[in-house]
Amino acid sequence: LSASHVCMDPHADLYSVLGVAEEASEDELKRAFRRLSLAYHPDRWQAPQDKREAGERFLHVARAYGVLSDERKRMAYDELGPRDFEQGQQLLTAEVDSAAKLRARFEREKRRVAEQAYHGKLRMSGSLVVGASASDLLAPADPDLPLGERLWPHISSVSMSEDMALALSQRTALTCGCQLLTKGGLGGCTLRLGFKRQLGHHAFLHASASGLNGSPISAGLSASRRLSRHSNGAVSASLSSRGLTDVCLRASRQLTKHTLGEAVWLVGSGGDDGSFCLRLSRTGSRPPSASRLDLGEISARSRRGLTV
Repeated sequence: LSASHVCMDPHADLYSVLGVAEEASEDELKRAFRRLSLAYHPDRWQAPQDKREAGERFLHVARAYGVLSDERKRMAYDELGPRDFEQGQQLLTAEVDSAAKLRARFEREKRRVAEQAYHGKLRMSGSLVVGASASDLLAPADPDLPLGERLWPHISSVSMSEDMALALSQRTALTCGCQLLTKGGLGGCTLRLGFKRQLGHHAFLHASASGLNGSPISAGLSASRRLSRHSNGAVSASLSSRGLTDVCLRASRQLTKHTLGEAVWLVGSGGDDGSFCLRLSRTGSRPPSASRLDLGEISARSRRGLTV
């Protein structure tokens, strides 16, 4: 067995496996297959190691003959070679009756796969968030105020964002995003550029820089980790000319398939600017949509009730 010419490489030339020339006739292929199949049939060997090796070689010989004895498979093998044969074999339909047609279809499929791989590296997402406050209706300054005289929910903010991530490798990506925001009669635009790195199976690090309407550029750093099957934790902070600002601790848990619960603690830029918020987010898939319910926010300056 050690002196056998049968190559065990799965990408080895099938003509070499049978020991015949590329222009071998059907009869020559049959004679080579019979000779080698008899020589390497496992039943002819007694020692366990020899029987195992002979069985592997027997399978290689049978595969080589199975391909070269079939006219259409041999055409595909001769045209595409051992490395692309398996992919080309899947393209052998009734319309593909020549090597030229097979080559043309193979090249089209190759370009399609390359385009899919390229688009798979570029991920884009966008969102539209409309915020409405119901705190004046549910928790007015005067608790005895009749319901009919209370202020009804009103739109407090509108935000539109578009994000793009370009994968550089399996663990790293460049990110770019733009956000338009209007709140309280004022508006602004933010441009974000960042770099994302996967530290492990369940941990990520994201560094970014952003600018708002000509203001000085600020840098952000965030780290997230999966804590359990349904829970995640994250910490983020921003650095600007004022120093370290907007330190945020976030814990989230997937409550149902479409419902996410979050607890957010925002430290802010000063010791008395912190706030804590409990939040429920609901997503839908038909059509893609999301809604958020803030159960309450407690801060050093104010307390707000239910916000949608």
